[in-house]
Amino acid sequence: MSLVELLVAMSILVIMSVSTAVLFRGVSKAWRSGQLRTERYQQARLLCDLFARELSSCVVSTQYPLFAFIGHDAGQGAALRAESTQDELFFVGMLPGRGGLVERGYWVNSRHQLMCHDEEPADGDYATGSDERCGSDVMQFDVTYFDGSAWVTQWDGRPGAAQAGLTPKAVHMTLQIGERDGEQFETVIYIPTG
Repeated sequence: MSLVELLVAMSILVIMSVSTAVLFRGVSKAWRSGQLRTERYQQARLLCDLFARELSSCVVSTQYPLFAFIGHDAGQGAALRAESTQDELFFVGMLPGRGGLVERGYWVNSRHQLMCHDEEPADGDYATGSDERCGSDVMQFDVTYFDGSAWVTQWDGRPGAAQAGLTPKAVHMTLQIGERDGEQFETVIYIPTG
């Protein structure tokens, strides 16, 4: 073999190695991106199913005026939960598989975790009870309420409030999951007792 033949063979080997490495890196990046997107869609589907199942069991009773449906807009006034950074939603319902009335609520903390509030039996005080993480990497949680004629950004069913003793006809929820190239998901949940 001459020196020229050896240099040509080495050049071809280097070009093949570099192109294989670039191709492998591209495939790996596409795989990670697809996996992340799949995880986001699975989380959104689970959360939307949870919201629909639980909100459809929402109840309001004149016998228990403290069991009010409350939807707080993050841009208006003090939050119901001190740690909350976005919209909040609290209600009382007869949840499947649970006995009696249960307090439920959804809010997002500063670590972008969607928290689910839970207290059984319900006492109408959303400051008590326990909270658990239901979702992660939630960058946006917006909720609006349909009162029968228009969509409003807040709902207050407590005695003496604008919608005292009422629940909305429907709830529109928007979630953005993922900070970088986040995916946005929306659902509308109709409330039978509204």
